[in-house]
Amino acid sequence: MPPGAGGLRLEDPRLPLMMAAPPRLADAAETQKSFIYLAPEAGAIVMWESWLRHEALPNAASKERISLSFNYGWR
Repeated sequence: MPPGAGGLRLEDPRLPLMMAAPPRLADAAETQKSFIYLAPEAGAIVMWESWLRHEALPNAASKERISLSFNYGWR
């Protein structure tokens, strides 16, 4: 992947239920962060439940980033 290729950001689904939670620190443990960031890797497949909020971060690389999305049903 070229430098600057945007990654994937997954949001902690517990956030709406934690209104009285203390603010999270930048150096918090991975399990205590509001978002998980995944760097893009060539040939990688990342799968998650459809209800999990997510976003692809902007591509700041000088080359194209190709990403594919699809729905998968386990039968």
